[in-house]
Amino acid sequence: MKERDFPEIGRWVSIFDRLMKMYYDRGLSGYEIGWGQQFYVEYLREHPGATSQEMAERFRVDKATLTKIIKKLTEVGYIRVSGDEQDRRVKHLYLTDKAVPAARRIRQIHQDFYETVSQGMAPEELEAVEQALRHMSDNINQKVWHRMEVHHGK
Repeated sequence: MKERDFPEIGRWVSIFDRLMKMYYDRGLSGYEIGWGQQFYVEYLREHPGATSQEMAERFRVDKATLTKIIKKLTEVGYIRVSGDEQDRRVKHLYLTDKAVPAARRIRQIHQDFYETVSQGMAPEELEAVEQALRHMSDNINQKVWHRMEVHHGK
């Protein structure tokens, strides 16, 4: 890889990330949540009773970040936390009725966003982009989490 290639990749990923956040934040402006919480609302819609551990692994976030997100979603009344009957340390998360309209809106935004970003692209191109991004994310994820584990003595 040429030295100049990273700034271009980084720049385009940054631009895409920023525009995607703006798109979602605008679309969710009437729902008390934004870009940072929408993934978790959608996940809980599809996986009621998921634990915070499951979600941390799915979204590759640390426990502190997830705790803040759960707190925010609880404060706005979008999730309820229920203790596990067999292990009191485990908490199960469920969407409330108040969250249902937001979850529907998130799904609609996903569809609209996908239609917008995929305009003029063949399905094979989209698949190749997704595979490349997944591969790059996995590569950097190994480095990031390895450093965290070394730093925190795990």
